[in-house]
Amino acid sequence: MSNIVYERHLMSNPSLPFIFHTDSVYTPMNTANWHDNTEFLYCIEGSGIVCCDNLRIPMEPGNTIVINARRLHTVSAENFVKYHCFIVDNSYFLENGIDIQGIKFCERICDNRSGSLIQKIADLCSDQNDKYHITATRLAVLEFIYYITKNYSCKNDDAAGDISKSYAAVLDSIEYINNHFTEKLSLDDIASKVGFSRFHFARVFRQNTGVTLVEHINARRCDTAAFLLRETKKSISEISCECGFENPSYFAKAFCKARGILPSEYRQKYSKSRV
Repeated sequence: MSNIVYERHLMSNPSLPFIFHTDSVYTPMNTANWHDNTEFLYCIEGSGIVCCDNLRIPMEPGNTIVINARRLHTVSAENFVKYHCFIVDNSYFLENGIDIQGIKFCERICDNRSGSLIQKIADLCSDQNDKYHITATRLAVLEFIYYITKNYSCKNDDAAGDISKSYAAVLDSIEYINNHFTEKLSLDDIASKVGFSRFHFARVFRQNTGVTLVEHINARRCDTAAFLLRETKKSISEISCECGFENPSYFAKAFCKARGILPSEYRQKYSKSRV
């Protein structure tokens, strides 16, 4: 795994906090990625290997490979492998009473039931003409995560595993940011928390995530701001302050960079509290 990329997931439709696509791989991959959500790969054709931290997991037709959150992973094939890639945002687990931080899933599931449930989701994603598409998709995803949580999960009490010191520091810093993003945060403070100098930490953070520390903090704040814009009637200036931004104008600039749309436009498009 020569290159490492942090993958930040933006769900295009807040009502469907999922990502679904079908991929084909023909050669070994040199770039490993990691992210905060759980990813499921359902093999359709061919065969390959999923490298997940220090594990090499065979992938064959009918297999569901689970990449637990915050695990470095790549998919490779000597000849060819085709699979559905399905990513569920952590919020959907929590919304349905599943403590996703407290559990881990089996890395390889070989039963027909899990595969048929993923294929059901694939079919729904390819046919969006039904006026009840959102409801049907959410129910299908809930059925799937209920099944695998009940049958293929256990308490997550493992150590972080054999990972580099710099990668471990980035993981710790992201967890710290998730717990303190509403507060005033600085590079010096976070670097000190993980035991690095500010310059060295700034470099390894960007190497492991592809963004600067400030960009990541702003993006995390904007995630919560987006929720508040959709779900509440709080003013934009109130939301800006509540999410840790210095002022509304800086918030608007950061939100537009993270989401490609101004906060006011986002609220107009997605708000559930419009009159």
